[in-house]
This record gives sequence, structure tokens and C-alpha cells, in this order.
Amino acid sequence: MNTADELRDILQRKAAALLQRSAPKLLELLEENFVYVTASGRRLRRDDYVEHGTGPHGLRFQSQEIDGFEVADFGDTAIATMILHDRFEADGHAVSETYRSFCVFRRHGTGWLWAGGQTCVAGK
Repeated sequence: MNTADELRDILQRKAAALLQRSAPKLLELLEENFVYVTASGRRLRRDDYVEHGTGPHGLRFQSQEIDGFEVADFGDTAIATMILHDRFEADGHAVSETYRSFCVFRRHGTGWLWAGGQTCVAGK
């Protein structure tokens, strides 16, 4: 499996963990010092990101699809850029939005961990 396939697999596992609201499955993908900037500009560390995506007061994902996936592999670090098509519920409101996102990964042993990233609403 090449780097792009490995990272796509991690992101598909992340999407599945969000849909299942599984904190343990999500935690196994994340670097200990994980940091993420949401589309609303909130900076979330690992535990806050997991709570935001799986906790009782967090988002409730119905789907997350990836398009335009590209990877820059720097050896021990890789950056993936993509378009995300998300459907979720936030504070009782249904949201269907398209985002531009990038994710940074760090090689960990023979695999990868998601170290961080940022998402913004994609331009129309």
C-alpha cells in the first residue's frame, strides 16, 4: 500500500469512528499532541476533538465523503489535502456543507498517526 492509500484508509476509519460516535476508534488514529482548527475557527486538542465528534453534546455525523484527495509525502511527515462533503447535526440543526481540508500525518512505526489539520468552508 502506498502513502496515499494508507492515509485515505486512516481518514475513512476516522469518518467511520465519527459516524459510530466511537471515541476509542478515533483516539487510536490520533497523535498524542494532535491539534485541529475547525471551520468555525476553534482550536481543538486531541481530547477536545474526540469529545466534539463523539461526545453527547458534540456533532452527530450522518456522512463524510472525500473528493479531490492528494498527498505530499515528506518521509516521516505527510500532508493530505481534500474536499469533504459532510452531513451532520449540530445543536439540533441539520448541516450539509462542503469543506476544504488539510491533514498532517506523522509516521509512527510502520504506520501513520494523524497529527493535526484545518478545515474551512470550500469556496463556491
